[in-house]
Amino acid sequence: TRGELNFTGPVGDPRLDILASRPNLDVVVGVAITGTALAPRVKLYSEPEMSDADKLSWLMLGRAPEGLGGADTALLQQAAIALLAGEDESQSDQLIKRLGLTDLSFRQQEDANAVKQTVVTLGRQLTRRWYVGYERGVNATTGSWQLIYRIAQRLTVRAQSGQDVSTDTNGNSLDVIYTWRWN
Repeated sequence: TRGELNFTGPVGDPRLDILASRPNLDVVVGVAITGTALAPRVKLYSEPEMSDADKLSWLMLGRAPEGLGGADTALLQQAAIALLAGEDESQSDQLIKRLGLTDLSFRQQEDANAVKQTVVTLGRQLTRRWYVGYERGVNATTGSWQLIYRIAQRLTVRAQSGQDVSTDTNGNSLDVIYTWRWN
């Protein structure tokens, strides 16, 4: 994993040399981003070499694509659409804008019983400080609402109500989150 921005040209359009890999797998798989900030090129890579479909499966799901269920296949299709969208605004981006959303994502998450499930997140950044979102497992009957307020750069308050996907419990919570990042 590495990341390099080279500012030899215009300040707003640095050259990119980024390599990100998914850790703790039987294979090495990741994403390589080259080009410039205004015209990035995204490519999947792996060791050993494999098809792009296999790379995407290992990257998104952490396993080979043999025996995938419907939810896993849908997640891979969304990821493939996002990767193939290229430089133009994709149909999914246009749909997100038409719906008034700023966030639409799919991810894999383990529930309280260590069963992997696909989770859909919808949200909207209302202002620089306020965000509202809804999260639901594809096979779940209910989901959870979040209201997030950013007090300062590292300090956030989150109110959540509904079913927590990771613990499979219903309830309400109010969290104060302090974020500190380092390399």
